[in-house]
Amino acid sequence: MKNVRGHRGFTLIELLVVIAIIAVLIALLLPAVQSAREAARRAQCTNNLKQIGLAMHNYQQSVNSLPPGHFGVGWNDWNSQTMLLPYIEQGTVFNSINFAQIPNPPGSGCSACPGIYYNNTINLVKFNFLLCPSDLDRLTNPYGHINYSGNAGNAPEGIWDNYAHGACNGLFASVAHGGPNWGLPNVNPVTFADVTDGLSNTAAYSEKVKGMGSGYNGFDGLRPTAAEMSVNVDHTGMTNGAFNDAIPNVYYLACKAQNPYNATAGNFNNSGSISHGEYWWDGHYETGNYNHIMTPNTWSCDDAANNWVNDAGATDASSHHPGGVNICFADGSVRFVKDSVSPNVWWALGSRNGSEVISSDSY
Repeated sequence: MKNVRGHRGFTLIELLVVIAIIAVLIALLLPAVQSAREAARRAQCTNNLKQIGLAMHNYQQSVNSLPPGHFGVGWNDWNSQTMLLPYIEQGTVFNSINFAQIPNPPGSGCSACPGIYYNNTINLVKFNFLLCPSDLDRLTNPYGHINYSGNAGNAPEGIWDNYAHGACNGLFASVAHGGPNWGLPNVNPVTFADVTDGLSNTAAYSEKVKGMGSGYNGFDGLRPTAAEMSVNVDHTGMTNGAFNDAIPNVYYLACKAQNPYNATAGNFNNSGSISHGEYWWDGHYETGNYNHIMTPNTWSCDDAANNWVNDAGATDASSHHPGGVNICFADGSVRFVKDSVSPNVWWALGSRNGSEVISSDSY
């Protein structure tokens, strides 16, 4: 009689070896998969900026100027992105906006507000083209959020220019003062003819990492550089013949001296009126605008006085893309600017009329 023997199985050691090999292969492949995913997200981010750049050019062709970076007061603070909606297939949303000055909504912090709020539906709209897929969304308010901000120049008061020191040298600025002359005309919207540095040498829109919570800009343990610090800079003082609110270097040094990586050592703005990216339609530095003072992926700073007269800031461009940020330039091209860009080159890319000479290999 023949001896029938069963098939030999795997030993425990063989099984462990196979598992170890699979684990090694996964460990080798995972970074490649993550890199491929980030490449796809970065490509989508680039495409979003290209759409915004194309809409900006269509707007300029129709109106013969660029849109203002900020206009309106109270809850009706509008940014340049709002004006681009009809040129990016969002005309229905644009036509539904009530641009009249209206009281703030309930819960906005205004004790005297009667609660008339005509744009609630519009403010709740979420636009994919305003959001970078690489960024997390840790904001807790129900409104539409924003990652892409307009370039207000390389001066702390690039939106307002409250003291009329020529600080509005970017592409997008306020059309009304935010300080002692509130409500009076400030600057005219910029035209392409005003961009004497050249459209290809002047930033238009960049990405900015969203903050967290609502109305909070303090220490961020997950992303320390997303925090907003407080600095105290004399805006009326003269430095090298220029007012401090109209030049980048004084504010840059004050902001650079802060420490966003330590929850107790840094001078954080713990009561920011707006978290970064909190409102898609808003034209403040935390939302619809940024400036070229702090180099990409450093951190932001706000004026320690935190009032409208001295309202200034250094709100940097930032992203979750390794090594830099995507920038849409005024000519509509989108280029990747490295974190290692020198402050002088970064400042030059922010101004439209500084007469700086910029080499294409400097960023």
